[in-house]
Amino acid sequence: MKKINKLLIITFILFISSYTVIVTNASTNAKTLRELKNELSSLKSKKAQKDNEKTQTQGQIAASNQSIANAKNEININQNKVEKAKEDIVELNKSIKETNESIKKTITAYQVTDGQNVYLEYVFDATSYEDLVYRYAIVEQILDYNNEQIYKYNDLIKKNEQLQIDLANREKELNNQINSLSDKIESLGDKLEQISEDTMDVQDEINSTQELVNYYTNLGCGLDQDLNDCVSIKGDTSFRKPLSKGTITSYFGYRINPLTGAGTKFHSGVDIGGNKEGTNVYATANGMVGKIIRRASCGGNQVYVFHTINGRQYTSMYMHLLTINVSIGDQVTSNTVVGTVGGGAGTRSYDSCSTGAHLHFTLANGWYGKTYLTYSKFLANTFDPKKTLGLPSKGRYWYSR
Repeated sequence: MKKINKLLIITFILFISSYTVIVTNASTNAKTLRELKNELSSLKSKKAQKDNEKTQTQGQIAASNQSIANAKNEININQNKVEKAKEDIVELNKSIKETNESIKKTITAYQVTDGQNVYLEYVFDATSYEDLVYRYAIVEQILDYNNEQIYKYNDLIKKNEQLQIDLANREKELNNQINSLSDKIESLGDKLEQISEDTMDVQDEINSTQELVNYYTNLGCGLDQDLNDCVSIKGDTSFRKPLSKGTITSYFGYRINPLTGAGTKFHSGVDIGGNKEGTNVYATANGMVGKIIRRASCGGNQVYVFHTINGRQYTSMYMHLLTINVSIGDQVTSNTVVGTVGGGAGTRSYDSCSTGAHLHFTLANGWYGKTYLTYSKFLANTFDPKKTLGLPSKGRYWYSR
């Protein structure tokens, strides 16, 4: 009898211990309105940081463009200098030729006794010996002057030729600088594009989280109250297809980027085609609308629904919607129309991540907005919905949910 009592006591202690562990684990996963508000503040801080990065990057791009403009302007000025140097060389060569001709005449004056030679006539027209010496000295000075001029002209030609070489080398430096700056601008442009996308993603998160905070606040949830206790979500036993008809056009997982045709990108769900824009999109199971993103630049209109299936929490996502037919906090069933198919001409003006009318459908473990609060964690919790929904292989149609 004592042994039986001991066994009962041990069993009871083990039961209490295991129960405590279960409760503790559950409470650590629970999110409160206070935590949700803290996450909203964190998202706003992240948005401010991204805005600052964007401003700095735009400033760097502007400075690089100005440097390119300055370099091009200097190239134009230098090219004009080169042309001027070439013209000066032509003129200098012309002057050298003329001076050489003058020197030849002067030399002839010493060597030729032709009365028609101007220098010879000048010298021998002297009226006295002193005049002769004087005139001879003048002719000699003219000869020295002409030679000196030729030296100056040649020196200027060398300087102009060196100037052309220096300017040509400088032009190469400036062109290399322009190429380097152009590469930098391209890199900064890619960075700016990524920052802009991240900023818009963060803004989408801010907007949707703010709506969720407003919903829980209006519902009367306490700041530190477990949101599970505050919000009641009708459970379900299974998922249904979100469309009455369709075919898989792209699988879950890594794939070639359909927008660029190159590189791989993670695809967080399945794309379902075969329906025109405006076709009804249904909730995949009973649940509550927990998050809505409107007119995102990549993904367009999006609805996120919280589900409890056989006691486990899930989130379903419906992306590229033409219209959103529900609001945050709405209780839905598997027959509720959460929106309509978009992704085509009707959403192309703002949704750049769609190549045609289709529904992007995702399933993830946990509630995105309660179990975890960031998109990266949402992606980490996604799983392939193909088997869960019993979807046929790519290219094959289904005609019932």
